[in-house]
Amino acid sequence: MNYYFYPTNEKAFKQSAIGKFVRTLVYNKAMNEIEFSFVRSVKTEWKQSCKNNIETDHRIKALAGQNFEIYSWVVNSKSSLELPKFIEFNQL
Repeated sequence: MNYYFYPTNEKAFKQSAIGKFVRTLVYNKAMNEIEFSFVRSVKTEWKQSCKNNIETDHRIKALAGQNFEIYSWVVNSKSSLELPKFIEFNQL
C-alpha cells in the first residue's frame, strides 16, 4: 500500500488537522476504482505518526492486498472534497 498525505509535512498535517477533519480515500489500483472513503473529526493533535494513525484504523486494517493507494488530507468540514496535490509519504 502507498500512503499519500496533504499537507505533506508531518508536523504541518497534525497541526492543521486540529479542530478540523481528515478525509481518507482508498483507491484500488487493480480495479481502477475508489474502494471507499471516510472522514474523521480531529479534536487534539495525533500522538502517532500520520501513517501509523491511518493504517491502524479498522477500515484500513481490513484491506487485503497491496493494490491500494491511501490518500488522507485535512478538510474544513465533513462535506468538503477539496483535492490537494499529493506527494507519496517518505518521498519528500
